[in-house]
Amino acid sequence: MEGPEDLEAALLGAPVELDRDEVSALAGIPEQEARAFWVAMGFAEVPPGEKAFTRRDADALRHALALRDSGIVAEGTLLVLARAMGQGLSRLAEAQVQVLRQQAVDLTTEQASATVVAASTEVLPRLEALVVHVWRRQFAAATERAFASLQADGAPELAVGFIDLVGFTRTSRQIGTGELEQLLERFESETSVRVTAHGGRVVKTLGDAVLFVCDDVASAVEVALLAVDARADDDTVPEVRAGVAVGPLLQRLGDVFGEPVNLASRLTDEARPGTVLVDGQVADALASSPAYALQRLHRRPVRGYRALAPYRVRRHT
Repeated sequence: MEGPEDLEAALLGAPVELDRDEVSALAGIPEQEARAFWVAMGFAEVPPGEKAFTRRDADALRHALALRDSGIVAEGTLLVLARAMGQGLSRLAEAQVQVLRQQAVDLTTEQASATVVAASTEVLPRLEALVVHVWRRQFAAATERAFASLQADGAPELAVGFIDLVGFTRTSRQIGTGELEQLLERFESETSVRVTAHGGRVVKTLGDAVLFVCDDVASAVEVALLAVDARADDDTVPEVRAGVAVGPLLQRLGDVFGEPVNLASRLTDEARPGTVLVDGQVADALASSPAYALQRLHRRPVRGYRALAPYRVRRHT
């Protein structure tokens, strides 16, 4: 029967045999720099003398050192990249483990470990190849977006939207964890499909809400309206509401920041179930389109705004 060491070696691709001083020396990098890179990737500090690293960790440190010494990636930028990769890949790993975990529901811990060890030589290389392929595709798409934004001065102007499940807290109390997981998976997957189909990008999910961006206002509004329409005829899932704003955004570590994000969030909070609210700039952009009907609502004070002036947007019927 395989032990914990066998499982760890199978998952890491090499035996754990180095402490932090040894891995730093093998990589040819000062131990303090190696620790900073390790922590930036999102891992807890390892006590001196503890065997926690493999030779693949040393290879990774050498690659990081080569990137820094190339002059293309500054040392500070390297740590920013490490944090971005750590955050993104940590979430990816958790999602993958949850999917695989369902295959071991009726197994003991020892049986599950043995199964993973036996399957690792076939499963992990394929999974690794798939992750790299998806990353290259996403990197290419992100590069195209970044180069396109160079045409504008300062931060790129994007449409940003929130789509929120109504009454999620109440629903989560009424159903089991299995049903709750299926509900969230369905909501996230369907929303992601709509966003990408309209040339946008899902920035992140926030429990019962999805934050996304699109290059143009009409695409973002269409994503929001499609989400509302899909729930209108389906009483098996909660209704949704949405808010869309537009303006210059700071993009950092895959996230977005700026006034439009805050405004879209407040609009979503103010929206009634099954409705989409937009700000004045979005309303102006849609005013000449025969596809949409706009209704100006009463100004209201909300957190961060003394007088929010939302518009409800619907399709012309």
